[in-house]
Amino acid sequence: MIFNGVCMRKSFASLLLAGTVLSAPAYAAAKKPAPPPPDPRISVLEQQLRDVQQQLAEIKGSQGQNDYSAAVVDLKRSTSSQYADINNRFDAQTRVGLDNGRLTFASANGAFTLSLRSLIQFDYGYFAQGKNPTGVDLNSGSNFRRAQFGFVGTAWKDWSYNFTYDFGGNGTEKNGYIYYAYLQYDGFGPLHIRGGAIAPFAGIEDATGSGDLLFLERPSVTDIARNVAGSPGREGIDVFVQGDTYLLSAAYTGKKTTDAATFDEQSAVVTRASWLPVSTSDVKWLVDANLSHVFHLADTAPNAGANFFSFSNGPEVAVDASKTVNTGNIDAKRVTEFGFESAATYAGLYAQGGWFRFDVERRTAVPDPNFDGWYAALTYSLTGEEHQYDPTTASFRGLRPANPLGSQGGWGAWEVKARYSDINLDYLPLAAAASGGIAGGKQDVWTVGLNWYPTNGIRFALDYDNISVNHINAPATDITASAIALRTQVSL
Repeated sequence: MIFNGVCMRKSFASLLLAGTVLSAPAYAAAKKPAPPPPDPRISVLEQQLRDVQQQLAEIKGSQGQNDYSAAVVDLKRSTSSQYADINNRFDAQTRVGLDNGRLTFASANGAFTLSLRSLIQFDYGYFAQGKNPTGVDLNSGSNFRRAQFGFVGTAWKDWSYNFTYDFGGNGTEKNGYIYYAYLQYDGFGPLHIRGGAIAPFAGIEDATGSGDLLFLERPSVTDIARNVAGSPGREGIDVFVQGDTYLLSAAYTGKKTTDAATFDEQSAVVTRASWLPVSTSDVKWLVDANLSHVFHLADTAPNAGANFFSFSNGPEVAVDASKTVNTGNIDAKRVTEFGFESAATYAGLYAQGGWFRFDVERRTAVPDPNFDGWYAALTYSLTGEEHQYDPTTASFRGLRPANPLGSQGGWGAWEVKARYSDINLDYLPLAAAASGGIAGGKQDVWTVGLNWYPTNGIRFALDYDNISVNHINAPATDITASAIALRTQVSL
C-alpha cells in the first residue's frame, strides 16, 4: 500500500511538470515580459541626433531661400576681390607685343607707345645696253636701296612721333641720314599738325610707302615732282585733315636733311587734296590733285645774285645712279609743280596713273620753260588678294597674302604688273641756251614684272625695263637699254 502511494505521488508530479512545460510557450505568446529600464546614455545620443537633424533642416531652409550659403557667398566675394586685385596689377604693367614681328611697348593706360620699325631692300640689277654714246655705261650690280631703322609711337595720348634713319641709297649705300624725325599733334580730331623732318603729302604715288611700291622705283615724273619741295627728310611743318574718304594737306617746307650747305634755304608750299568718291566692298576709286610752289630758291652763296633749279632723273633702276635726263641748272626765280592722279581697285585688278607739269619763272628775259610727264600702271593679283585703301595716306597698300607660305596649301600672294612712264625735259630744244632752249631729253620706260609676297613683311619683286632716251637736238647722245632687276625686301 505504501509502495503504491509513493508511486502515485511520483506519477502525479510528473504529469504536473509536463503540463507546465507544455503550457509555457502559450503563456509567453499571450503576455510579453516587461522591458528592462532605459539606459541614460541612449537618451543623450538621441538628443544629439535630434540637434544635428535640426541644424541640417536650418541649412536646407537657408539654401532654399538664397541658393547659396552665406559661407559660399563670402568665399566668392573674397575670390572676386583677389581676382580684381591681380587684374589691376597686370593692367598697371607695361605691355609688350610682337605684332607682325614688330616689337611694341605700350603703357598701361595706352597714353605711351613705342614700336621698333625697319625696312631693308636689297636690289640686284643687270643692264643690256644698246647703241649708247661714248661715255655712257649704265652700271650693273647690287646695292641696298633702303636700310631703314627707327621707332614710332605715341606720347601723352595726343602726340605721335617718328624717327627713322636710312643707310641705303641710289646706286651706292650712304653713311646714314635722317629720313624722318617729326613730332605730330593729334588732339584736334581730324586735324593734325606735323613738324620736323617730314614727307609732305604730294600725291598718290608719293604717299605710297616705300615698302608698298608696286615697282622697284617710282615713275620718273612723280620722283621729280616730289623732289621739287617734298620727299622724305624735308624740313618743315604740315597741317592736314584726314578722314575715311578724304585728305587735305598744306605744308611749308625748306631744305632737305641731305642738302649741301646753303645761304637762305629754299622756301616752298606743298598742297594736296584727295577724295575717295567710290568705296564699296568690291570697288574703290581715288582721285587726287597736288600743287607745289617754290617762292624762294636757295641762295648758293651770301648775297647771291642768281638762283638755280634743275630737274633730273635716272633709268628707274636704282643700282645705277646716272641721270639719263637732266635739264642742268636753270636760272630761276620761282618754280611751280602741279599734277593729277587717280587709282582704282576692283577684285584682283588695280590701276593707277597721273599727269604732272613743271613751270619755271626765270630771272632773265628769255621765255619761261615748262616740262611735263605722265605714267599709267596696271596690276593683277593671281591669287585673288586686293590692294587695301589706307585712309591715313590716301593711297593703296601692297598685297597681304591670304594664305602665307608655310600654311596649309599656302604659297603667298602673287601679282603680275605693267607700267609705262614718260618724262619730257625738253623746252625749245633746237634753240640755243641763250634764247631759252633746254635740251634735257625725253625718256620712256616700259616695265613688266612679277611680285611675290610669301608672307606679311617679306616680298620679292622682279622688274624688266625697256629704256629709251631721246635728244631731238642731238640724236647721237640717245640712250637705249634693257634692264632686269630683283628686289628682296623685309619690313617690320
